[in-house]
Amino acid sequence: MAHNVLSRVAADKVPLLHMVQQQEKDLQQANQYFSSAAQESIVLSYAAEWLLDNYFLVQQSIRQIREDLPAGYYRQLPADPQQPNYPRIYGLAVSLIADSNARLNLDDAAKRLQSVQADGAPLTMGEVWAFPTMLRIGILEKLAETLRQLIPASSTPDANVTITPAVDDSLVGNCITSLRAIAIHDWKTFFENVSRVEQLLRTDPTAVYPAMDFDTRNRYRTVIEKLARRIKQPEIEIARQSIDLSRAHITAGQPPPRTAHVGYYLIDAGYAELEARFEYHPPLPITLWRWLRARPTATYVGSITLLTILFVVVSLLIAARAQHSLPSILGIGLLSLLPFSAVAVTIVNWLITHAVEPHLLPRMDFQHGVPDPYTTMVVIPTLLSDASGVDSLLQQLELHYLRNTDPNLYFALLTDYEDAPSQHLPTDAALIERAQAGIIALNAKYPRDIPPFYLFHRDRRWNPAQEAWMGWERKRGKLVEFNRLLRADNAAADTAFIVKLGVLGVLCQIRYVITLDADSILPEDSARLLIAALAHPLNHAYYDPQQGKVTAGYGILQPRVEIKPTSANQSLFTRIFSGDVGLDLYTHAVSDVYQDLFGEGIYVGKGIYDVTAFEAAVSHKIPENTLLSHDLFEGLHARVGLVTDIALFEEYPVRYVGHMRRLHRWVRGDWQLLPWLLGRVRATPTETIVPTHLSLLDRWKMLDNLRRSLVMPALLALFICAWLGMIGSPLLWTLIGLASLTAPVFVTVFVGLSAQSQSSTLDDLVQSLRADARRWLLAVTFLPYEALLTLHAIVITLWRMFITRKHLLEWTTAARTARQLASNTGALGSWSEMLAAPILVVIV
Repeated sequence: MAHNVLSRVAADKVPLLHMVQQQEKDLQQANQYFSSAAQESIVLSYAAEWLLDNYFLVQQSIRQIREDLPAGYYRQLPADPQQPNYPRIYGLAVSLIADSNARLNLDDAAKRLQSVQADGAPLTMGEVWAFPTMLRIGILEKLAETLRQLIPASSTPDANVTITPAVDDSLVGNCITSLRAIAIHDWKTFFENVSRVEQLLRTDPTAVYPAMDFDTRNRYRTVIEKLARRIKQPEIEIARQSIDLSRAHITAGQPPPRTAHVGYYLIDAGYAELEARFEYHPPLPITLWRWLRARPTATYVGSITLLTILFVVVSLLIAARAQHSLPSILGIGLLSLLPFSAVAVTIVNWLITHAVEPHLLPRMDFQHGVPDPYTTMVVIPTLLSDASGVDSLLQQLELHYLRNTDPNLYFALLTDYEDAPSQHLPTDAALIERAQAGIIALNAKYPRDIPPFYLFHRDRRWNPAQEAWMGWERKRGKLVEFNRLLRADNAAADTAFIVKLGVLGVLCQIRYVITLDADSILPEDSARLLIAALAHPLNHAYYDPQQGKVTAGYGILQPRVEIKPTSANQSLFTRIFSGDVGLDLYTHAVSDVYQDLFGEGIYVGKGIYDVTAFEAAVSHKIPENTLLSHDLFEGLHARVGLVTDIALFEEYPVRYVGHMRRLHRWVRGDWQLLPWLLGRVRATPTETIVPTHLSLLDRWKMLDNLRRSLVMPALLALFICAWLGMIGSPLLWTLIGLASLTAPVFVTVFVGLSAQSQSSTLDDLVQSLRADARRWLLAVTFLPYEALLTLHAIVITLWRMFITRKHLLEWTTAARTARQLASNTGALGSWSEMLAAPILVVIV
């Protein structure tokens, strides 16, 4: 009967979707008829009552069919040899429904599909995924067919008639029960039990594949599915060749290399070998795209350079057309170079995010707990400043534990005292005692076989370069010494930690460290997910001793960093600027672009690292008292991967002045990398000049930070020269300068408009545009202050690096900055700090 209905649908359409339309119409008509009959007090059959009570389930099933069966997917399904207009998997579903009288047993369904494949007809992965949709369509057709017999030709209920034609009431009940079973069934497990490709991949010689999480396994299978369509080969054969390639790299008695894992040939560098097995030669567009992807640095930097040159040339032509003098034309080119580079970077980054698929990292399945070999410690490197600060740190540590409870996770504070004119202050003893008492109380509050909380505290040392007593090398020093403690044969390693509170025997078992800032939020189970990602063999770090850096895999994984929702509403400044994704040319990271194009991101100091690989890559490479912002340097050597599906949350500065002080510190840290950018650095303790071994991409990352720090000063210089009449029309060059600052907003708005769903309203778009306009207006207003502050940071850094060689580690914690700003007299204090900018504008 079902096939007779199907035959009425035009063959050049999507027959099953047309069938669903008719089913929806018939079932809606039946529901309306029975509802009217019930209102007329007509006695209903059990079949009618089944429909009325479960019509919502019918509607839900129809919606699910439409979501799961787009026309493109339908056309990829192999045809039924008996009925070429319909998918083979639909015929299997209808057969199963008929044999069971519509009362489905989904375990029996799995066995039926396994049996079909055992007879030499393996199903594609698309067919197995489509099976629940086909079952829904078949069940709905059976239900509609049955209910048609209950509705008289007039379709008008008669109060003198009882609705009982001669149908099998149990059939309707079976259909409804089966729809409910389909809705709640675990189809992921069903798929993996049925798919022949899945069973073959589970023979991965490293035994890694079955231990991965579902999303990673599905990513592997999707690669096979796409390749099969491209080269017109069976999916099962591609999976078999992948396994054969993997087995060729297994050596008895030796640990399996990364090339022995099947994923190496599906999502890693071995993919070309897999294609070569089938003598596949991609068409010219794909070949060209791969050629560009194989040269990412030249593609990325070259595109930015060419686009910048194009903009500059246009500006020079404008100047030449206006008959400016040669010095004026050259000045225009120089002044416009950096602002136009910002526009070029924005455009290229946007193009990359739309042209390149996100580079997602594979992950193991640790949902039942972190295995012993991957024991991890979560640490907060920080300062002990006052009693309230100590209490806040202890509370933060407790919250991290409550969100990430696992027997193989431990939590520690790595602390120093604040800088001081002497080694000890009268308040020191009370602070460390408070911290120790807090750690002891937490371990008592949350008892475990091995207590989870630790405290490692260092005393001050005299630093002649800083002319102060302080913790050696600040945060970097704490992590360096902590890593040394972890890799020592015993807890008596040569470190500056004068307090080591906790069960120290655990330290030698720590493989990974998750480092957070004092205000970071580590969401629920995110620690386990980070560990599961770093534990995947394709992410294992490979350290090349000749290059002195990690060259494959990752020594560090960094989650996405977001602003706390509560932090975003603390003040007018945070409400306006915490959502900024376009105007903040310096502070907003483009790490996802680097991850997608180059397979590595930019480290910002929060994430998980492999202790052994990190130490090998970074240890003894940074001279003392030279680097304030060491995160980028560490990321370049240890290689950092961005884990975009895991987020950390952090505070946003409450006040604009606090935000700018942080920016000042970042700019100083970036310019301290200048010797590495130039290729030679002074090594300690010998003070000899040694070459730096950095790739072109590494140097570009450092150079790009310097470029961003110079954009605002360059814009200010452009405006001043324009207003003083040095480069022609003041209005023209002011508009050009403002346009370069506005470019990120245009991209943001364009992306927002192109990504709007039908559910979005015009009001949503207006609100988004209004917020961008406010940020743009304030960015223009603050431009002179930001430019002067940035120049101050650059000049003072160069002076300290090459002249005095002192105070390069000058740093104020966010907490102390907040206290200092709170003690100022509100807006008056802020304006007094920003006074130089309006004075400059008035002078000009």
